[in-house]
Amino acid sequence: MTTTLLKEHIAKAVKDINDKDFLEAVFTIVSNKADETDFQLTKKMKTELDARKEKHKDGTSKSYSWQNVKKEALKIK
Repeated sequence: MTTTLLKEHIAKAVKDINDKDFLEAVFTIVSNKADETDFQLTKKMKTELDARKEKHKDGTSKSYSWQNVKKEALKIK
């Protein structure tokens, strides 16, 4: 079963359950998993992104238009 199909089945099943204690337990499990998958930048990553942003803003980094990127990507086939 695909992830998408599992999500749909779980959502349908939970919709019909009225047991508050069970729903709170499921909510705890889902919340904990969601917290695990939250992505956070490290200080080093943020510093690097800020430096790249500044280079882009002041014109010292090379930039490409979407059209150029698309054109190059289509050549790679």
